Amino acid sequence: MDLTRIWNLLTLGGPMTIPLLIASVFSLAVIIEKAIFFFKNNDNNFRLIKRIEILVEEGDILGALNELKGNKSTNAKLLSTALAHNSEDSARLREVLQAVGEDEIKKMERHLPILDVVAMISPLLGLLGTVMGIISSFNILGTAAGAANPAQISSGIAAALISTALGLIIAIPTAIFYSYFAHKVEKRAHHMNLSMVEIVDVVSSNRGEQDVQNFS
Repeated sequence: MDLTRIWNLLTLGGPMTIPLLIASVFSLAVIIEKAIFFFKNNDNNFRLIKRIEILVEEGDILGALNELKGNKSTNAKLLSTALAHNSEDSARLREVLQAVGEDEIKKMERHLPILDVVAMISPLLGLLGTVMGIISSFNILGTAAGAANPAQISSGIAAALISTALGLIIAIPTAIFYSYFAHKVEKRAHHMNLSMVEIVDVVSSNRGEQDVQNFS
């Protein structure tokens, strides 16, 4: 199907086609943004934690901090924060890591509500377009002095069907991606909480306060 036929089909969908297309643009933009975000922020850093643990056990806090430079993953940020506050007691260290973790979760959840809203309102906009199309068809029947023009009636029915189909076409994949990304955030939050426990144990094994102060 060429672009001209697609455009003609959309124009038959009535006025609700425009907000539905706008909603689809927002949905696609968020899906692409979140896919890139999760791809770039792959937190499979088991080896990183172990490497930092070895450096900390050797008392090389500066080496551990240098190892983390340029790494923007969540675990790297947690490790950097923990090493920078390793002179704090364990309770205070957990509070600091919790604050960093919450900030990271907010970054992962950013823009996800847009997908939720689009998935919710798209079928409603499609339904509204359906109602408007049916009302248009009945108005034509009611005002026709004689036999109603079948082409005019069919245009109203076409608008109703196209609006419904377009609303569902947008809502279904949007809802799927929202569920996928929400599950990914939940899974990463769980792994991050587990990492926090390990990071606290790693950092608490060697304070290295003087090294950290010199590094700062």
